[in-house]
Amino acid sequence: MMDKNNLIAKLYNLRKEITEYDRQYYIQNTSIVSDFEYDKKYHELLDLEAQFPELYDPDSPTQRVPSDKILSFKKSAHNYPMLSLQNTYTIEEIIAFDQRCRQLLPNQEIKYFVELKFDGVSLSLRYINNKLNIALTRGDGLTGDDVTLNALQIKDIPKLIHLPKDFQVNEFEVRGEVFMTRHNFTLLNNKQLEANLKPFSNPRNLTSGTLKLLDSNEVAKRPLNFFAYYLLTNDTQLISLQSNAHLLETMGFPVNEYSKLCNSVNEIKQYIDEWQERRDTLPYNIDGLVIKINSIEQQQKLGYISRFPRWAIAFKYSAEQAETKLLDITYQVGRTGIVSPVAELEPVELAETIVKRATLNNEDFIKENDFRIGDYVYVEKGGEIIPKLVGVNFEKRSPASKPFEFIKICPCEKQTPLTKYPEESAYYCLNPECPWQIRKRIEHFASRNAMNIEFLGEKSIDELVSLGFLSNIADIYELHKHKASLLKLDGWQEKSINNLLNAIEKSKTKPFINVLFGLGIRYVGETAAKILAKEVRSINNLMELSTDDLRKINQIGDKIAESIVNFFANPLNIEIINRLKSYNLIFHAEKDTDNNSISFLDGKTFLFTGELSSLTRNEASNLVEANGGKVFSSVSKKLDFLVVGENPGSKLQKALELNISVLSEKDFLDLMNSQNIKELNEQHFDSATK
Repeated sequence: MMDKNNLIAKLYNLRKEITEYDRQYYIQNTSIVSDFEYDKKYHELLDLEAQFPELYDPDSPTQRVPSDKILSFKKSAHNYPMLSLQNTYTIEEIIAFDQRCRQLLPNQEIKYFVELKFDGVSLSLRYINNKLNIALTRGDGLTGDDVTLNALQIKDIPKLIHLPKDFQVNEFEVRGEVFMTRHNFTLLNNKQLEANLKPFSNPRNLTSGTLKLLDSNEVAKRPLNFFAYYLLTNDTQLISLQSNAHLLETMGFPVNEYSKLCNSVNEIKQYIDEWQERRDTLPYNIDGLVIKINSIEQQQKLGYISRFPRWAIAFKYSAEQAETKLLDITYQVGRTGIVSPVAELEPVELAETIVKRATLNNEDFIKENDFRIGDYVYVEKGGEIIPKLVGVNFEKRSPASKPFEFIKICPCEKQTPLTKYPEESAYYCLNPECPWQIRKRIEHFASRNAMNIEFLGEKSIDELVSLGFLSNIADIYELHKHKASLLKLDGWQEKSINNLLNAIEKSKTKPFINVLFGLGIRYVGETAAKILAKEVRSINNLMELSTDDLRKINQIGDKIAESIVNFFANPLNIEIINRLKSYNLIFHAEKDTDNNSISFLDGKTFLFTGELSSLTRNEASNLVEANGGKVFSSVSKKLDFLVVGENPGSKLQKALELNISVLSEKDFLDLMNSQNIKELNEQHFDSATK
């Protein structure tokens, strides 16, 4: 059995990995692992959290819907939470799902509406008085990005609706999937190649990126399609998914023709097997099937748990694989000095792309799988991921093959001996002058989530480092001194240089959080940078803290604390920080100026009990604290308000005995949308407890 420290470390790493996978997928439109590997890690985390409930973390990715929100669009709330689905790859879990539903709906006939699972992007369309009012992405499940102008460019989405006589409502919502056909994806990529531009990675990522374009005219140039699959309204009682599909089609929405009503798990299994064989014949990509209870009334009875509906599950097909030859193993060096092996492959077609390279993780991964140069290997790619080697065809192995040996010297020209820490599987180059690390550190500093320096991309950085103009992140703010030299080089024009220099100057206004994240302190990601900026307020304060001081900060563990102290113990880092200060970068957090907007709860105390449907317990607590309130862990006379979700338990009874005000979840959300706590105290809360 795993000891406590190893267990905590395992949970921390799984939560961190899954959070990063979500960020890459929903924000960057990039997948860095296959769906299968993601779901494997996700279920491993779920199992550990179930076994050890005392290690519950409200910030765990199992407790929230991954967000696709970006900063460029106006945010708007969903009328109904837009949640994710549980995934499975086995029929056994479909059987278990069916058994759970039947236990919760005893003596009731259950039918399942089974749909193709499109590999696209979810979209919610709200119609008021027969007209498209707003189009929202999933976002975090509660609020999404308003992409209405872009949705209007999709020909499949009706702008005006003629409602049938038996469905006369003022407001309704349609949910569906935006996607791109394989044919149109190929045509767009051909245009990219003809223009000597980088081709798009896959249809799903291109669809997501297109929906997030700020120029709707550009969206119109990219042929997107839409399938509607869900209808919502409070104006009338809906009966079933099957009847809703007919209704949506009557209203002019494109509805996929391959949905099927199934009476049993056996029928579902037959349909899964059928589409396993047929999916490549479709003009668009699917990665599985979605199984939903057909009856709306039964759906409402089952309700939701955490971030998932109880009445639906997604079956996903395993990722595609291909066999090819491992020609060589090369190396890359990251900004923290980690040396990563890369498989160089004989080109092979897989999931509509030509694969030439694949990740190999680390030395342990290579040895565990016994990958050798010259082997015929299996490479996996789920359509939108970085390819990964998953096995060896040992029958084709040459008798002359030799076990792989990891390099012991950094592959850069500095030839630094590599270091491997006892508790880690990676090798490190610890030479701060390693040019590969310099490039990656500068790329990180200039990246969108750090200083967001436009026009300072990978190619420009590579050239500027090679020329000796950049050797660390502080040198960026000295580039204006090299303008005359740059003008003499091929590819550098007056306009492009001025654009870069203006972007560098603009980056000086970035807040302390961005600067701190951009410094590239090992283990200090965006979340840790946000926490530290809020707690310590300035770089000077942070530099003075010991590891013990840092450990006292919520969510700052041993590794982060030690890494921060080690970073500031390096004189070279202090020198760079001092230079950045001299260029007027912001190294302190701005003081809160709008006291009314952040403290309107004015010390009021709250306690949450039961299961909230529209937000997690942690999100609700954060709302209270962000507005000046406090969150209690138990009922006492000092408690002002008990917020009650489903199945509240004994805390509700105790609160009533103490005459404490009780709020429903709706009452609480209404409060958070208010700016006048006094008025709410006098009116809303009094009525809520009568």
